[in-house]
Amino acid sequence: MKYLRFTLLLPVLIWLVACTMPILKDEVIDKVDWTNQQRVNNRIQRWLINGRIAMQNEDDGVQLDYEWKQLNATDYNIRLQAPFGISTALVSGRAEGVSIKTSSGDSLFDTDVDRLMLRLNGWPLPVKGLHYWVRGLPSPDSDYSVPQWNDNGMPKVILQDGWRIEFRRYTLISQQYVLPRKVFIRRPGKEIQVRLIVRKWSIE
Repeated sequence: MKYLRFTLLLPVLIWLVACTMPILKDEVIDKVDWTNQQRVNNRIQRWLINGRIAMQNEDDGVQLDYEWKQLNATDYNIRLQAPFGISTALVSGRAEGVSIKTSSGDSLFDTDVDRLMLRLNGWPLPVKGLHYWVRGLPSPDSDYSVPQWNDNGMPKVILQDGWRIEFRRYTLISQQYVLPRKVFIRRPGKEIQVRLIVRKWSIE
């Protein structure tokens, strides 16, 4: 019986350890020229990142592990998984639209990913903007402002499309790409929050 209890508890212990593992120490980031850094980061068109995303509104919330594989400027696959593998969803974006397939067999499609997320959740999620914000860039599709900068010359806060995007932490990749590790996104007045933690960046 003792061994049986340990076997049942083992997945829980593994999950708890994984949740508390620290992000690897980042390289020291010197002062940067953000105008030039935007050009550098915008060259990243293919990447693989993984980590954890938390989404919350005034009534509900969820935390998921994710793996985001960006194939080119328009195509991507994002795998979302609840703790213990209870449920998964695969978001596949292509030039003609985006589809979501869940482990329960549900399938949805729309030509607009943000509209699809609104249909799915009942509240908006800025996936189109996140394509740029995850690289520390404002979306080129609309106006924006940078009310706060960090000590390295990178944006600390970007305001765009009604969202407040706060970059809590950056990392230096390959001595040239200054990229976010922690991005907190909030919809002022709507009680909508998205917290994206990047555990690992892989640039192709």
